[in-house]
Amino acid sequence: MTNYSIRNRAHVVNNKISRWPQDEIDILDGNCSFNINYLGYVEVSEPTNSKLCCESIAKLYQEYKTGICHQSPAILWITGYELRIVDKTSKNLILAQTIENVLFCSSATDYSDQLFYTSRDSYNNRWLCHMIIVTEFSSDRLCKAVGFAFRVCLRRKTIREGPTTNTTISTRSIG
Repeated sequence: MTNYSIRNRAHVVNNKISRWPQDEIDILDGNCSFNINYLGYVEVSEPTNSKLCCESIAKLYQEYKTGICHQSPAILWITGYELRIVDKTSKNLILAQTIENVLFCSSATDYSDQLFYTSRDSYNNRWLCHMIIVTEFSSDRLCKAVGFAFRVCLRRKTIREGPTTNTTISTRSIG
């Protein structure tokens, strides 16, 4: 049974050429994590408008640079089910977001260490744009990891609901 699982994961990873294949394997295993600094979120009206998200994030980043808001050293866990941000020192949960609610993910164009993603806040019925500063790797690597997690989630949803279900893959932009 274990060998089948390993072969199945290798097939998923080898199906597409990847720059970071170990991240994809770790996502499938539920062990993919990155050291980050979480700055917070901004409410946005148009979740897929990258220019609007970049402007909102620029304001948040300026507040961070001037000392108005403070970063939280954290660990970002990425699985095929959710994004989870945990405080590095206290181990408290900062944010848990299901992958199905993530609509847009991109690295910032001005700074290579910034990543933001837009997600649906199902409790308050609003769109939030979360900002992450990557401390060790490139933001492109995290963006690709989130994109792979979304593909895993979409594949699982297609299997669960059947191939006749129309998915919203064209409205999502990750990577």
